Amino acid sequence: MLGHRRIAMIEATDPDQPVQPSGRSEAYFTALADASIQVDKRLVASVSWSAEHGADAMNQLLSLREPPTAGYAYSDELALGAMRCIRRAGLRIPEDISIVGIDDHPQAAITDLTTVRQPVREQGRLAGEILMKLLAGEKVPNRIEVATNLVARSSASRV
Repeated sequence: MLGHRRIAMIEATDPDQPVQPSGRSEAYFTALADASIQVDKRLVASVSWSAEHGADAMNQLLSLREPPTAGYAYSDELALGAMRCIRRAGLRIPEDISIVGIDDHPQAAITDLTTVRQPVREQGRLAGEILMKLLAGEKVPNRIEVATNLVARSSASRV
């Protein structure tokens, strides 16, 4: 948490999906609880998936009476939009606000975005295996977890 106590989450929903992923929100709430940080629902902005919506969410968060000192976004695209908003507001990353995304999108390295890297090839391989088992009428697990790792770049720092 790098000493941050006001950590925002930009969560994304997909209007075309009947079931929304919940693991990324669960991780946020668990991390806050583990750090003994009280949940402030005003620090959770829900938007559709896109960089533009990430900027809109950060604009909403920065307009709070007590804005966040750090933000976590469901994807690097959302985080990149949030970074644009932060800079346009005249704030510095990470001195005024830290930001972290998920995916390790190619743009993350170019923009020095701290992110959580997912093993995309492994996820694809596992999805293929599951599909083959389903087509064969075999049972498949309800949940599969794959290892991720934090790629620390310059968009996050201690307060």
